Amino acid sequence: MNDQSNPNSLEQLLCFNVYSMNLALSRFYKVAFGKTGMTYPKFVVLSALEEAGSLTVSELSKYAGMESSTLSPLLKRMADYGVLSRVRSSEDERRVMIALTDMGREAVALVREVVLEGLKGLDLDPPQTSQLVRILGEARARIEGAEPARHLEFGRMPPPLLDC
Repeated sequence: MNDQSNPNSLEQLLCFNVYSMNLALSRFYKVAFGKTGMTYPKFVVLSALEEAGSLTVSELSKYAGMESSTLSPLLKRMADYGVLSRVRSSEDERRVMIALTDMGREAVALVREVVLEGLKGLDLDPPQTSQLVRILGEARARIEGAEPARHLEFGRMPPPLLDC
């Protein structure tokens, strides 16, 4: 049993709670998406494009919080399927503009409807949920801009766990 009064308890670590919340949300979305082929990264891409409109790959990468190297193959598959379009800029052919198609707008609307219905069943307090989203967003921004106060030194640690 975890001692939640112990500041060194796993349950008291921010990283553990964020990680385990991510896993729980991933399972929730996987069930909500069912056998549609929708995944959370696809949902994020569609939602970002619905919200922001047409974006370059680098803009979408930043907006959606995804690495370009992960995003590029995903965008190609999604364009091949027909939920978004990829068009080279006439001003600069290195820039690729990404936009939702009608099929993509319909897909994101249907998925949001199912997700919102599922979230209702969780009986989460809307003001607390909004506060949590705000706090997590602020924490993410601080963490993204921070460097650890100090770095771990191998001389003070067991051997690297490279081959585990």
